Amino acid sequence: MRRRTSFALTVGLLILLVMTVFAQVWIFPAAVERVVAVFPEVEPLTVPAIVWGICAIACWQAIAVIALRLVMRARDHIVDSSASKWLRAMVGCLLAFIVLVVAAFIALNVLGYTTPGVMLGLIAGGFSALIAATTLVLLLGTRPRLPQHSHP
Repeated sequence: MRRRTSFALTVGLLILLVMTVFAQVWIFPAAVERVVAVFPEVEPLTVPAIVWGICAIACWQAIAVIALRLVMRARDHIVDSSASKWLRAMVGCLLAFIVLVVAAFIALNVLGYTTPGVMLGLIAGGFSALIAATTLVLLLGTRPRLPQHSHP
């Protein structure tokens, strides 16, 4: 991988990670509080919504950290079979996110809080993660076996 490309990807992933921490700590909880202020009937969902949001964002943060690790390995020209382990870890994070989406979808339906914006957001997020996970699984299934890299 070229140094410029590696640098740009690293900076982009680090900025993404900082932004997601900011979203977890300040933006998401504040947004939930604003919704509760406008619609007091959703107040019982405050804590579950914040916990769900933090967990959902954490799934994507883990994916970004894994991607950062892979970029650093590619930058150092270390391409071996351990990359498959990291890609499988990404699939695991995507599947965890899908489970969170399905759980939220079911819970909101059971509780009767099915506003179109939230439901469409869950569906879009879930399908995006499903497409990404499927793509990675297909990639892993069709990749030639790479040699083990030995460290000195």
